[in-house]
Amino acid sequence: MIKVDEIREIVEQKIIGSDKFIVDINVSDDNKISVIIDSDNSGISINDCVLISRAIEDEINRDDEDFELQVESAGLDRPLKMLRQYQKNINNDIDIVFTNGKKLSAKLTAAAAESIDIEYQEKVLLENKKRKQTVTKNETIRLADVKSAKIVVSFR
Repeated sequence: MIKVDEIREIVEQKIIGSDKFIVDINVSDDNKISVIIDSDNSGISINDCVLISRAIEDEINRDDEDFELQVESAGLDRPLKMLRQYQKNINNDIDIVFTNGKKLSAKLTAAAAESIDIEYQEKVLLENKKRKQTVTKNETIRLADVKSAKIVVSFR
């Protein structure tokens, strides 16, 4: 059976010295290999995926191990998983689902190993006002309290 560490080592050797990084690697019991990669700046092209796919196929002997391989970019539709992904998306809008089920749309303003800082608008009833006013709130959220966070795609 193919091991995740074996795939990780092959991919790391291929992307060393670049701005690309591994987001996730999965190997199922029936040797279906899934590799998800991302980049700090340049994005992931089809060419990048092909190069990594070929590197894996060159290192694993199909006569010894039959496998199915899928190499893809992290994509905008996938939740953020790593600190590096949060850091590259500072100043972007994100949709957060908390472990308690609460949802929030906010601007990501900072990211650290254990937490993220966000900024969002909320309507609140202020003292001496008859109507709710929109106020900007800043908050630090523990990553342990985040179930998922996705980048909001904006076409404006």
